Amino acid sequence: MAYSWSAVSGLVAYLFYGFALMGIFRKAGLKAWPAWVPLFNMWRLLQLGGQRGWLVLIGLIPFVGTLIYLVFLIIAGVRIQSGFGKPGVFYLLAILLTPVWYGILAWDGSRWNPKHTPIVPPSGNAAPASPSAPAAPAV
Repeated sequence: MAYSWSAVSGLVAYLFYGFALMGIFRKAGLKAWPAWVPLFNMWRLLQLGGQRGWLVLIGLIPFVGTLIYLVFLIIAGVRIQSGFGKPGVFYLLAILLTPVWYGILAWDGSRWNPKHTPIVPPSGNAAPASPSAPAAPAV
């Protein structure tokens, strides 16, 4: 019974963070599907924050690598939230209540206007919406 509770709670967390990252990526003009790919979602999040995506691989090194990765993830997070117009102190919410931080960035009414340059390759950007056909003139 304990294993099923762990599996269910893990699935709920995965779904929540997947949908939250989808919202963040879409608001930033990126493709949403990377939100569902483990490691690649953090790679893309680092890139969105102006960091090199491959830094996520450093996090796989026990202890020191994990600490280095967390430093770069914090820097990226502060840049991402400032790109959505949130103040620096807002990052305390990321430290104390991470799901709330992701949810606010994903689903509030803020717009993406970064002061830094995201390092996302052009293939990572979502296709611009096609303009609607002009209306027929009234006769």
